[in-house]
Amino acid sequence: MLSLHNLSSDGAPDQIEACQVERQPDPDGPALELELALEEAQIQTDHTQSIAPGAGSPILLPNSLELPPPNSTTIFIHDPRLSNKPPCQCSPSCQYCQSVPFPKPSLPPPHRPRLHNPSQPYLDSSASSQPPQPALFGVVYLLHAPPLGFPPQLKMPVSSESTLAVPVQPIPPPPPPSTVAVSRADRSRSLDHLYTFSRRNLFALNRDVLKTISDFCAPGDALKLALTCKDAYDLAMPRVLSDVSIGDPALNDGPDRLEKFCQFMLADPRRRTRHLRALRLLEGAFARVTTVGGRDRLQADFSSADVLANLLRQAYNLRLIHIRDAEPLFQSHPAVYEALAQLTSLSEVSLYYIGNSTLKAISQLRCTPAVIENGLWKDGPRPQGDITPFGPFVDSLKHLKLWECGCMLESVIDRHVWPNLHTLEIGGRIAKISELAHAFPNLRRLTFYLEFSVKPETGAVTCWPELDYLETSAPLPSFPSPVRRLQLQYPIGSSSGLHNSSDLKTLPLMERTNPVVLSCTVSDAASGMLLERMKSSMPSLRYLELVYTDGPCSRGGMEWRRFQEWTERNIDILQSTALVGLSIAYTGNVDSSSGADVRKRRYLSLARTLAKGIKSLRYVSVGAQDPEAAMYAFEGTWYRVASRPADEDATPVLETLSPVEGERVRETLQDTPREA
Repeated sequence: MLSLHNLSSDGAPDQIEACQVERQPDPDGPALELELALEEAQIQTDHTQSIAPGAGSPILLPNSLELPPPNSTTIFIHDPRLSNKPPCQCSPSCQYCQSVPFPKPSLPPPHRPRLHNPSQPYLDSSASSQPPQPALFGVVYLLHAPPLGFPPQLKMPVSSESTLAVPVQPIPPPPPPSTVAVSRADRSRSLDHLYTFSRRNLFALNRDVLKTISDFCAPGDALKLALTCKDAYDLAMPRVLSDVSIGDPALNDGPDRLEKFCQFMLADPRRRTRHLRALRLLEGAFARVTTVGGRDRLQADFSSADVLANLLRQAYNLRLIHIRDAEPLFQSHPAVYEALAQLTSLSEVSLYYIGNSTLKAISQLRCTPAVIENGLWKDGPRPQGDITPFGPFVDSLKHLKLWECGCMLESVIDRHVWPNLHTLEIGGRIAKISELAHAFPNLRRLTFYLEFSVKPETGAVTCWPELDYLETSAPLPSFPSPVRRLQLQYPIGSSSGLHNSSDLKTLPLMERTNPVVLSCTVSDAASGMLLERMKSSMPSLRYLELVYTDGPCSRGGMEWRRFQEWTERNIDILQSTALVGLSIAYTGNVDSSSGADVRKRRYLSLARTLAKGIKSLRYVSVGAQDPEAAMYAFEGTWYRVASRPADEDATPVLETLSPVEGERVRETLQDTPREA
């Protein structure tokens, strides 16, 4: 430890020599900050001393002075900033006031300062946005010595001049306390120095975390990840194998692809088949496209059926199975449906083309599926009698889809009650609605698909107290139950005239259901009188999704000008309603000649007009629908009515919502409950 007690005002050489200690090797290189600790309570000296640790090369001094040894430390006597005594008045050649060779002391163990970059000078402003200040210990300054090649010019003090020619920036006073909250960006910037960001290997994460990430990926994205490296392959392949779809007709390789997939799975069944959760065999899985007479047609090819049966026997974790060509497949290869019937984990069974063989397979299922889907009967005339195989699943079924074979319920609808079934999607010849209500007393969602016919009621009808959702592709004037949300899959006013049969049947449907949420398509031919009667028949309406079209099948296109004129012409009809939300769109391709800014101004202008005309409106959306998309899947811009001026004639202030916020608002409006 270095002691300064022996440095007196006389500066005797023998006393100075008594202070010298043996120099210790520097383990950290030339840029290490030297820290001196004072063990004594008082420094008895007439001169203030400032010490700069050596950097392995001599510090440049005036030419008249003798350079100290390379491995020594230079002591500069007196700094008027730290002492009340005047500088010494000895001659300029006083060796003790100019430079005194002094060995470098050893470092104390308790604290080691942080290293600085030795390639930059300590006092260079480019090295740091705020140069660190010298640490003051008693009357001793600790300074960085300059590295080789960057020696700052130093000079001895004259009068009250500072020791160093390079000025030291004073420590600024602390800012006064502020009562203003710091912004989030300022807080993040102030904490940047607390965090260190560096590249990490993705596979250094925990395996559970990696599996969660993989589960959120789509199977196609997981396949791309699996092709990058071996570790990614092991991670992503379980997700790739969990949901498999084969048979896209555009590829025309369904049978070959299915056979290769089954062979791949059976090559290591213990590790691969356990990951298979969903298997979808689409239209081209058992067919090839052939050209006959200049026309393309699908020709059946069941060459991969045997290997598929072997895979199904070992797919014990399979939850979902979809086979489009189920009936011809089961007829040609009964081993497939026998293997399918032995699976115990199936929760969803979708067999589209059905017949006697398919019904036999369903009746032999060892599982208790929650969802059963059947499409079209494809086995000649349906035999008479009880052929419906759904009896064993009365307690487990929650969702039943009979797209074009609703007649399958006729033989058992009077003898069974499905207490847990909440969703029914049905088409074709349908029993009476009262019989459906008896068989499915807890039904919440009902969909009538495409072409269907319902037997007329002959007496008093007792049905559900209220359905949550009704979707129909044709008017049902005698529907007996109220419905919270009604969606019409056909256009209103598709033909001109006040006595259109479809429109006349739609008005009683709206009156009987009295929906809170309505999704409908209105044709250009619909009259104002029809729209007025529609409004009067639904007093509980709170959210309206309306698509305006000029085509009889809601697939036509129109220009923005016609849509704007129609909306402004019929807005008076909606002024007396209690609508909270309104989503309005027109069918037609987006006008490429008008840019995004033009469309944005158009949408905002029409939204302001609607918000001004309908006083109860809080959310409004304006947009366009692609004729090739779903009927009510259109892109629009959502706005929120931020405020309404006291003057009723003034335009309300609208706030534009982001697409994510708009979709959230739409979902909330679609779930609007019925007021008590």
